[in-house]
Amino acid sequence: MTDSHTAESIGSETATTPPDGFYDVDPEGSRLQFRAKAFTVAWVRGTMPVAGGTIRIANGRVTGDGELAADQVSTGLGPRDWHLRSSHYLHTAKDPRIRVSVDNAPVGATSIPCTVVVRGASCATPFEVGTVEYAGDVLRVDGCLVLDRTPFPMLPPVGGVSRLVHLDLSIRATRRPAG
Repeated sequence: MTDSHTAESIGSETATTPPDGFYDVDPEGSRLQFRAKAFTVAWVRGTMPVAGGTIRIANGRVTGDGELAADQVSTGLGPRDWHLRSSHYLHTAKDPRIRVSVDNAPVGATSIPCTVVVRGASCATPFEVGTVEYAGDVLRVDGCLVLDRTPFPMLPPVGGVSRLVHLDLSIRATRRPAG
């Protein structure tokens, strides 16, 4: 890849291909929103801050890792947030961060395998890329994934939070100066 940016189709959106380099994830410009069924009836929606991360693009491949601030999960209901942070679910007193990584995936792919680590247990799941934009050394990536939480050490999905958690992730990252 060169620094001449060519337009290409990514998913259903048109984007500019970002140049090779390292990109630092901007926690203030990035966000994670989630939703899961509670008691199989109503959607519980919430957010979890993006704590940071890095992305590397080289030779048409992307590698990256980031962290989510599980200890700041918010659904707008204090007792529920406390319960999600407890040892029943995220156990944030012991593991305050959730790690997400992508290893050597093709740039331009619409589905990228990623690994999510919660409480020391990992699970592979596809990240479905929605849009990719690059302008003025800023890379924006939006996409979603559906996480099956059964591989993680937490209460089973019986009568409470559903097995599947839908995550919408928006990443803003700035390219490091070459050198």
